[in-house]
Amino acid sequence: MILKPLTIFSLAIFLVSGCSDNDDRAENTESTTLSSTATEIHYATLAKMDDNANGIRDDIDKLIEQKFSYTPEIKRAAEQEARALQQFMEATTKENALKSAEQIARATSCTFKILNDPVRDYDKRQILSKELEAWTTNTKERLSKYLESSKLISGAYFMQPIEPVCD
Repeated sequence: MILKPLTIFSLAIFLVSGCSDNDDRAENTESTTLSSTATEIHYATLAKMDDNANGIRDDIDKLIEQKFSYTPEIKRAAEQEARALQQFMEATTKENALKSAEQIARATSCTFKILNDPVRDYDKRQILSKELEAWTTNTKERLSKYLESSKLISGAYFMQPIEPVCD
């Protein structure tokens, strides 16, 4: 019984930590040398800038290129998760939020399929998911919208995604 409130509290702390007005994550992330101009442009608005129209904000595209491109499969999995997180954040109806949450589950399953060593790949999976979620919700407005989408799916249940899980 105490585990559920503790888990919710931990998740809330993690998400609220993404609300800082500066970009400490970029400064503290090893080997992250994102262009500060691009980061400032995308950090300032909820609306995404997506010059290549791939469904991923340009600042997150650069993050994926720099940190999650060590194999083509991992890069595709990271891009799949980034698109799903962005769609979830932008959802305005319960139906859209549920579809986006299902896409997040597919992307997570894809990451587990590619990074499948339970010990060696654990940290890689955690870093990929946490950083993509943190960058997706890196402003108060984005975090607020992400939490609104979470409320839309409150009480829903999900089944294990059906293969194929990777796009």
